[in-house]
Amino acid sequence: MPLRWMLLLWCGWSAASAQPVSVTLKNIRHEFQALNNCAPVTAITLLGYYGTQVTQAQAANAMKDYPGDPQVTSLELAGYLGRAGLRSVIRYAGDAELVRALVARGFPVVLQQRLQTGSNVAHFRTVYGYSKGQFLISDPLLGPSLRLSTAQLMALWQYYNGEYLVAYPPAREAEVRQILGADFSAAANWQHLRQHGEQDVKARPNDPYAWWGLAKAQLRLGDVRAATESFDRAVRLGVPTVYFLYRQEAFEAWTQAGQHQKTVDVTQRALRAYPNSKELTGFYDLASAALRKATVPRSTTGVNGWHPISSD
Repeated sequence: MPLRWMLLLWCGWSAASAQPVSVTLKNIRHEFQALNNCAPVTAITLLGYYGTQVTQAQAANAMKDYPGDPQVTSLELAGYLGRAGLRSVIRYAGDAELVRALVARGFPVVLQQRLQTGSNVAHFRTVYGYSKGQFLISDPLLGPSLRLSTAQLMALWQYYNGEYLVAYPPAREAEVRQILGADFSAAANWQHLRQHGEQDVKARPNDPYAWWGLAKAQLRLGDVRAATESFDRAVRLGVPTVYFLYRQEAFEAWTQAGQHQKTVDVTQRALRAYPNSKELTGFYDLASAALRKATVPRSTTGVNGWHPISSD
């Protein structure tokens, strides 16, 4: 194994988990981000760890749809890393123990979280170490040595339903499969997320992000009716407009269910804030075209009495 994958610090071992109780990975390159550049900085952090050097500007130019694009998705990040020779898996319902297991084996873990408590801004962070009760994180905005307690990490992670990305050289895929177990399979991970989501909405019935995670799993598992109901619940509870810039699964569900007015109503509102979003524009155009083709008159309140709720 190349030395850059080895661990810098091993301070004792946990007999219960057969993992070191404290780990810090070396060769973690940090750079403070330019505006809306957390994804490009995350990319150069991962690529640098595995031995490929690119600049923040190069990564941003390759990943963004236009200069100043405020949103790069996990899929776009994975695609860029793939062009550099790394494979990636994006999974959900992650937990602190899984993050420790990956880091202990030499894999930095990218988390999709909210920027800070009370913020609606999405943010990529790279976990590259841990010790008892806390995690060591390279944060493109807050610095190279951000430390979060387990409770803080999990609270910020709920916003994105425990979404994580693991990038690795193809030769190390067997290790990633072993650590993730059943969750290496996307289908199995959607089942895991649905179970997790069902537990979350029982524990936090007024949490729109819990309902969103359940809805996303239901959609990916083919239960469109249940997904639309869960997405509707999330919107009624107060999903902020910016969330639709980062996630568009509700539009997918409403499109499949033929509930195009819902998509038009929400994307219109979101596009007033983010007029250059190709994702929002694409779903708005698709839904508008479907409504133009419809022969059944629509009421002014929308399909089935739908009333979108602004929740910013």
